[in-house]
Amino acid sequence: MSAENNIQTVKHMYAAFKRGDGEAMVKCCAENLKVVIDIGVDIIPWAGEYEGHEGLREEQRRMADAVNVTHFEQLDFLASETRVAVVNEVELTLKKNGRTVSVPRFVQILTFNSAGQIEHVCQAYDPTDILNVFRS
Repeated sequence: MSAENNIQTVKHMYAAFKRGDGEAMVKCCAENLKVVIDIGVDIIPWAGEYEGHEGLREEQRRMADAVNVTHFEQLDFLASETRVAVVNEVELTLKKNGRTVSVPRFVQILTFNSAGQIEHVCQAYDPTDILNVFRS
């Protein structure tokens, strides 16, 4: 698929996330999807590795149980025929204590299969602030 098609798929998935439509998110992803959230394992409730559509649903459920996403804006898309890197700005409010945390440069890297479906997602960001609010 083209870089522009991949960007559009990511935009569709993010729009589904923003409106809470998990099934529309799943439709953007391959059956063999792998989501790797390796920052904050044992501290951030949704950190870990997830596989397949059920894994994505589980990751989203764990996130929804722990936080409200109060701001989620895409600042930039960097794309090729196989990958899209998205620079996001995110603000979360923890349900357990009401504390808010901002992540001004939250990068997701999404890899696509030949059918134009997302098959791998990983993240990169400075975890200092988010880890601090989960520890408090």
